[in-house]
Amino acid sequence: MPFIEIIDRDATEEIREVATKGMTDGLCQAFGIKPEIVTCYYFSAPNYSYGHAGKYGENAENFRMFIKVHAFPRAQEAKENAARAITEAAARAYGASPKDVIVYFFDRAPSDAFHAGVAST
Repeated sequence: MPFIEIIDRDATEEIREVATKGMTDGLCQAFGIKPEIVTCYYFSAPNYSYGHAGKYGENAENFRMFIKVHAFPRAQEAKENAARAITEAAARAYGASPKDVIVYFFDRAPSDAFHAGVAST
């Protein structure tokens, strides 16, 4: 914990490698944590798996990357710093516009996170 879920479109391993490093570094700096506890999971959404603004697939004007950060609660300022760093890292790695990178935070209480069947409290 924390972990980052990235929904991208047909990215290469090289792009994901660069994104992983940048997003992990940014999250660690913003949250004051070590990279050893951060995990990234990638999910690909090809054209036929995406719709935006009522338009589907290749007709959708923009492809938005969604990035979800699951972590123990942090101060708003830490989340803002993390969101900026993650957005910059993803935009750089993917060659995307920052406006097409959307970051959501999902706060998890330590009692809701279990490692080896034991709560993190």
